Amino acid sequence: MAALAVLRIVIFLALLVTSVYLFWTAFSKRYRYLRLGAEEDRTDDTGERIKSFLKYVLAQGKVIAEPAGLGHFVIFWGFIILSFGTLDFIAYQYFGVHLPYGEWPWFAFLHELFSLLVLAAIGVAFYRRYVLQPMRLDISIEAGVILGLITILVISDLLVSGLQIALHEEAPSAAIPIATWLGTVFAGGSPGVLRGFHEVFVWVHILTLLGFLVYIPRSKHLHMIAAPFNVYFRKLRSPGKLKTLDLEDESVEEFGVGRVDQFTWKQLLDGYACTECGRCHVNCPATLSGKPLSPKYLILKMRDHLVQVGDTLLAQQQMAAAGAGAGDAEVAVATEIPSLIGDVYTEDEIWACTTCRACEEACPVFNEHVDKIIDLRRYLVLTEGKMEPEISRALNNLERQGNPWGRSRSSRGDWAEGLDVRVLEEGEEVEYLYYAGCAASYDDRNNKVARTLVGLLQKAGVDFAILGSAEECCGESARRLGNEFLFQQMAEQNVESLKNYKFKKIITADPHCFNTLKNEYPEFGLEVPVIHHTQLLADLVREGKLKPEKELDMEVTYHDSCYLGRYNGEYDAPRFILESIPGVHLVEMERSRERGMCCGGGGGGMWKEEKHGNRINVMRTEQAMETGAQAIASACPYCLIMMEDGTKAKGVADEMKTFDVVEMLDQSVNGKS
Repeated sequence: MAALAVLRIVIFLALLVTSVYLFWTAFSKRYRYLRLGAEEDRTDDTGERIKSFLKYVLAQGKVIAEPAGLGHFVIFWGFIILSFGTLDFIAYQYFGVHLPYGEWPWFAFLHELFSLLVLAAIGVAFYRRYVLQPMRLDISIEAGVILGLITILVISDLLVSGLQIALHEEAPSAAIPIATWLGTVFAGGSPGVLRGFHEVFVWVHILTLLGFLVYIPRSKHLHMIAAPFNVYFRKLRSPGKLKTLDLEDESVEEFGVGRVDQFTWKQLLDGYACTECGRCHVNCPATLSGKPLSPKYLILKMRDHLVQVGDTLLAQQQMAAAGAGAGDAEVAVATEIPSLIGDVYTEDEIWACTTCRACEEACPVFNEHVDKIIDLRRYLVLTEGKMEPEISRALNNLERQGNPWGRSRSSRGDWAEGLDVRVLEEGEEVEYLYYAGCAASYDDRNNKVARTLVGLLQKAGVDFAILGSAEECCGESARRLGNEFLFQQMAEQNVESLKNYKFKKIITADPHCFNTLKNEYPEFGLEVPVIHHTQLLADLVREGKLKPEKELDMEVTYHDSCYLGRYNGEYDAPRFILESIPGVHLVEMERSRERGMCCGGGGGGMWKEEKHGNRINVMRTEQAMETGAQAIASACPYCLIMMEDGTKAKGVADEMKTFDVVEMLDQSVNGKS
């Protein structure tokens, strides 16, 4: 018997060493693929990163934001607790001793409780994926294999515990009611037969466990290892701040990302961390409207491509490091590695993104989709000089006339004629500089919004001024469309110009300008608070400087601007203003606040034609119509244009009016109809 026990231990150790070796060879290769990416520092603010780990990994903060996430929460913590149980299982089965916690009744109870909860969660997961088959989940054999392996681990563990009670190796206990019950079921069996089954299920458990270990780094469940790191290394800077390219380095011949190894290591880590949950997929306006882009497959195609070409890239890296044939290696990288654009992604995918960040807001592991899209656009525009005609036209208009509409620079301040509004001169001082932006300056509908805002600011006694024709475009569209060179040129010129004026704060009604001036211009030297017009107006209403008194008597639904909401966290100020107006009843769309759907105008969408699927602004209008509201309120010039076009396309423009929040406030404050 002693010889058999030794043989049993030797076999186990041999299998364990082999499994660990196979795990490590696959994992280390995936890690080396990751290191192919460009350098990026994600080590700042350790304290905040630890908080993120505690909140979003251990507490599963974003996972449980949806009901389906509760099952994952159970499996996550069940896996941790069952892993401790497995260590005790191995210690007892092969070395005859329990680990200290293995004999604690509370741990035994917790272990069995989570065994049952995990089985229940797996049952729900099977039902959702293979019976309900929601859009967000793929019908995957691999997912079924993983769920099956976990099921075998749990059931075999319970069976072994029950058999040990039947064989009197363990005492029945109220802390383990299932194992105790199984022990009574097995109690009448022959000891020899029970020992045989016990040995079978021990090996079933161990072989499944070791097989799982080998399988993890070769499957999508590598996210079990990668996701916690992805959360820890998540972007802490404002989501509205894009990475600034170094355009001064003359040795750089390519800008943006055209090959997978030009992504940073953190961008590549996103691929490993992806859980394939599909939350990004069902929140993306491009996907929902039938465009060729899916943020889920954007990440997965990058990951799969990295695995396909990783060995080739590693070999080329080794050649270059060795010095022999380094030049040949560089040529090989350029010619042998498939280009991301064309071979992995289509141009239509890249241009379909509205940069709304609905995907990033939904992602439980903090994958960063938008930065990748922008990097791919930068490569198309700056390196290959390829873009659709309407995008080229908008960029040319920005370069030549300083606005995407292509209107004359000299007419930029014409919207303010007759308003007796102060135009700030160099050397003069004012509290607020009202930065009107291109839409208010050149779009007729938004001219009215700007004029209304000026009237309310004057009524409230706000000390403000405008720049008039001296104002320049902030360049936001240029950056989101991939022309980083033009954006930086405009940003540097604007900051230099703004330094000639004295003001304490900037106010703007355009969330795109708001985001750019607030989050991106500080890198170019602008150090002044930037405020959205709804934030200032809400304060003026609270302070009693603006008094909404006329009753409007209508149901209103508010459409969240992506760049005001998801990018800058402002959801309440516009709603406060609307709710302060007598007679206004605010009704929310199903997709609102963090889950609000884009109007389609962001990411340069204002200047592009939608060639595939349905129009995003029409879909958003339909969502507004479902509320039964009589009006759509927004707080963004692009949203106002897109939603107004949507009501016209649906033939409801007369029944469902579109307003900027400031216009509704003005109606109540000044008694207008």
